Amino acid sequence: MKKRTIALLLTAMMTVGSLAGCGDTPSNADASSQGESSSEEESTEEESTEEESSEPEESSEEAAGTEGGDMTITISTQNTEGEEAGWTAVAAAYMEKHPEVNVVVDLKPSEGYDQWATNVFNNNETTSVDIVNINLAAEAASGKAINYADYMENDSPYSGGPWREQFEYDMQTVDAGTGNFSALSLQSVKVLWLYNQDIFDEVGVSIPTTWSELIDVCEKIQAAGYQPIAMPGDYDSFYSGTMGWLAQCYADQTTRSSVEIWRSQPGDYTYDPTIDDYYTYDPTDPFNDDTTKVTRNPVRFYAAVKDHTYSAVTPGMKTVWSGFADVFPKYAGNEVMFGTNKDGAKTLFYQGKAAMYVDGGWAIVQFAQDMEKLASGQEISFNDNAVEDVVGFTLGTFDMPSMEGDGIEGKARTIEVSNGFLGAVSKSQDHDDLVMDFMMYYSSSEGMSVFMDAALEDGFVPSGPSLVYGVTYPDEVQNAFENLTMIGNCQKSYGNSLARGFNEIPESYRAFYDYCLELLQGKIDVDTFLEKHQANIDENFETGMTNSKITLEDLENPANEPTGE
Repeated sequence: MKKRTIALLLTAMMTVGSLAGCGDTPSNADASSQGESSSEEESTEEESTEEESSEPEESSEEAAGTEGGDMTITISTQNTEGEEAGWTAVAAAYMEKHPEVNVVVDLKPSEGYDQWATNVFNNNETTSVDIVNINLAAEAASGKAINYADYMENDSPYSGGPWREQFEYDMQTVDAGTGNFSALSLQSVKVLWLYNQDIFDEVGVSIPTTWSELIDVCEKIQAAGYQPIAMPGDYDSFYSGTMGWLAQCYADQTTRSSVEIWRSQPGDYTYDPTIDDYYTYDPTDPFNDDTTKVTRNPVRFYAAVKDHTYSAVTPGMKTVWSGFADVFPKYAGNEVMFGTNKDGAKTLFYQGKAAMYVDGGWAIVQFAQDMEKLASGQEISFNDNAVEDVVGFTLGTFDMPSMEGDGIEGKARTIEVSNGFLGAVSKSQDHDDLVMDFMMYYSSSEGMSVFMDAALEDGFVPSGPSLVYGVTYPDEVQNAFENLTMIGNCQKSYGNSLARGFNEIPESYRAFYDYCLELLQGKIDVDTFLEKHQANIDENFETGMTNSKITLEDLENPANEPTGE
């Protein structure tokens, strides 16, 4: 991996750590929500040397501006609850170490952020923005972001070892074809089942470990007068929410062996002998196909989809969708499920009317906070809407119950990924080095602890344990996460790429939702469902390739790097 040397000015910075900090972090009043760049004062080489020498003393900011160029770092991630307080605390702590640097916290609303972030990268040569949620900039960020891979082997001033050893590097997303690493994700996310322990005890049921056991639990809970599962059934649920999550988790049980189709072969442009020479497929190991253990060749993936070597019409997918049809909507409110959104499902769970609910690990912390509010007589609300008739109960969690039957290749895994997707706009070499030094601090034990302390105090709800080593939490948060164990991630490049629509194409997801409703409402059988699913993939195949910059001609020589023309 390429090793890049941090600019000498950063070495000089480390010698002034005892100087006074810069105080409160200023706001970037000139940066608009539409991504327009703000004007910044910069010293230039054209300033008179006589004027410099006439000054008996010079502030650290002036010296940095003269010798180091642009010494302002602007953070413009999404402004979710607690984030601004966390970033502000990190900025202040960093500036105390480096008084010549100005860290601006200028977070943006979540609504419309994708368009805003796209504009940032489209104007990368003039923008004042540095750190963003790069996943929402999509293709606009291609070739315009700092590649973290260039810095991972550098020694970090904040840990005394290589930067990559400060956090769970194996859970980062590195582009399979290019090795590019442009999104740093330091929060963990785990999707799991939450359940009402009081209802389980009353009915006399135990945690299910298989899908057939889940059905048995549902039958008994429904007979006792409760709705077994609170499940949103709107489009958002199937596209980017709960039902979409389940589709990915359980399709993964049927496609574990597909890694043998699209993994890199000797001679491929993606082949890494230090990894691939030692890879052996093992479906009993849930971490066997991690990105750090086997590389992927996207051209081989598309070639396999085109000739149906990799297909959605399989015995395993029939087992999965037959299993879904046995549970939904029968045990999730029947037809009412399809008119229920996420907040509606969560409300049923909080009211003690439904016994089970699927969500991310963040829901554990949120539930604990909400129960504290309930005990003190405060109102509980979802998206500013008050929730009536909330009851207190003991919360339990369990992992995805495994499906069994034809075509099932391994135990169920879950969506167990890193989250955050912090990217940085690439500018000059010196400025890129400066931004990366700040990110080294943010991703250190000290920096992330500073962020967490301030963010949690301001209402931040972590989605799971931080991926930064050595971060400490308040007891209530630590207790919420102590029983979470890693069972393997199902979202690994192409392993579940045929689970729901194709290749992040909106029209494909809309079609997927339509025939999911037809299946679950009993209007079509599972064989017809799978035929429609494959037709959807075929119809959107070439659009997917175009979006990935791969052509039909590229498929003829999968060992070669795609031309994208």
